[in-house]
Amino acid sequence: MLFIGLIGMGFGWRGGMRRLHGFYDIAPAIRLVLYGLVLGSFLAYAIDTLIFQPSFILAVEGGGDYRSWPGLIITFFVANLTSLMTMFLLSRRSVRLNKSAPTSGWAFGLMLGAMISVKLGFQILRFYGTFSIGIVATIAILVFYMPQFEATICCGQGSRGQRGERWLALFWATFWRFFGYMFIVVALISPIWWLFLIPPLMVGISRAEKKWMMDSLTPEAQRRYRRVIAQSAKRERLHQQRQQRWQDSPHSSEE
Repeated sequence: MLFIGLIGMGFGWRGGMRRLHGFYDIAPAIRLVLYGLVLGSFLAYAIDTLIFQPSFILAVEGGGDYRSWPGLIITFFVANLTSLMTMFLLSRRSVRLNKSAPTSGWAFGLMLGAMISVKLGFQILRFYGTFSIGIVATIAILVFYMPQFEATICCGQGSRGQRGERWLALFWATFWRFFGYMFIVVALISPIWWLFLIPPLMVGISRAEKKWMMDSLTPEAQRRYRRVIAQSAKRERLHQQRQQRWQDSPHSSEE
């Protein structure tokens, strides 16, 4: 399961992080991946023990005592503590000086989400005790969804925190984690809910790649990045034109 969780993290890394390769400071991002490995294990245990298992027992086994409900207060506490922990790591002086909070936050969130998906995926297998197409599909969606969910939130926290909006960053991170943790548990029990969770995530990923991650670049790096993108687009147009001429040439010779 750990290997499968790392696959989901790898797909998340291939997004905006790969496009910005060479333009941002990668050392803090790698360091926060290691933090995410350790802290993500504790977070995964908390979500599993305090939120997922009680909800699963109540929904699937049809009962339980007063501990079956994780409660809104417990879910809010886990979401807020995670956001505070993230804010602390992304607002350190070494991260702020290098303007690397958004990209470091993305890397940190990928590992957080990977560890959560590993834990919850294992619990789904343990509870059902058998493989089926539905269970495999649910675990696959979880593995790809959870790392990018956490990465998007952490990237937004890093971007807003770097601009000096720390309290606003903390508020929105707690807000989205609070609802995210609740509805992800619902989706694991009733997979139809993934249809409502995936579209907002895609919007968040797009905003992270186009806006928040760009805050990790200095003005000079942004100019170089735009120049590289423009040159790449020009080369692509020339390549397409050459391909078009090559495809048209046989027809011309036949005429």
